[in-house]
Amino acid sequence: MAIARDTTAKNIKPLTGAWVRRYTAGATISPGELVAMASDGKVDPANASTITLAKVVGVALGDSDAVDGDRIDVVVHGPVVCLTGATIGATVYATDTAGEPGETAGTKTSVAGFAESATVLFVRPFQTVFS
Repeated sequence: MAIARDTTAKNIKPLTGAWVRRYTAGATISPGELVAMASDGKVDPANASTITLAKVVGVALGDSDAVDGDRIDVVVHGPVVCLTGATIGATVYATDTAGEPGETAGTKTSVAGFAESATVLFVRPFQTVFS
């Protein structure tokens, strides 16, 4: 089974020790998506195909999709249930598909964190030197 984002909103939840911050959505964002800070100060789904949205901030929370202008909670550090089929200990990256995690880096390398289990991402964003 390959890594994927859990798409069932009720499954997406921070675990003990997670740090949560509130941001304004700049686009439609689904619970469990990786998000990045856009140049307008809002968060959008992370997308490693472009440097402007490759820098992961964290994982979006919520009961349903957020749209532009909504306030949204984001796990910025620590454990969050948001994955399916992850390899324990694997590095989790932003991919070239907006909001989606992967165990292989996208065009721009942006680490979201690592898989604590098949379903738990420990959010620890790190960006390498972009070229």
